[in-house]
Amino acid sequence: MQADFARRRIAQGLVAAMFAASIVVASPAAPKAQAAPGWVNPCNLPGGKTVCNKAKEGAKWAYDKSGADYVVDRVNETIDFASDPLGYMEQKLRSGTKGMFSAFGEELTGKKPSEPKKGKKGKED
Repeated sequence: MQADFARRRIAQGLVAAMFAASIVVASPAAPKAQAAPGWVNPCNLPGGKTVCNKAKEGAKWAYDKSGADYVVDRVNETIDFASDPLGYMEQKLRSGTKGMFSAFGEELTGKKPSEPKKGKKGKED
């Protein structure tokens, strides 16, 4: 009885999948977007470029000061963690270890990590 029920469920799922695939294949393509005429854009009017540039600058300033980029970064990190928790932890541990060793190396040698060594490279003792 359970096998019969499972077969029925599988058959219903296959029929639903085939129906969905046929709708995707048979449906008409989305119409192409057409550009609006130039007179519709207020930035093309006389003096409009200055206003539009000021609006862009203001929008960028508002975005930078709003903290929205912080929210976007946290959401991206959450998605990254949810999709691959072990890979996320490995990435964080690697970046932390790299930062720790570069800081300790700078303290011990007095050189920044990006500065090349003044010793001879490629020679073995």
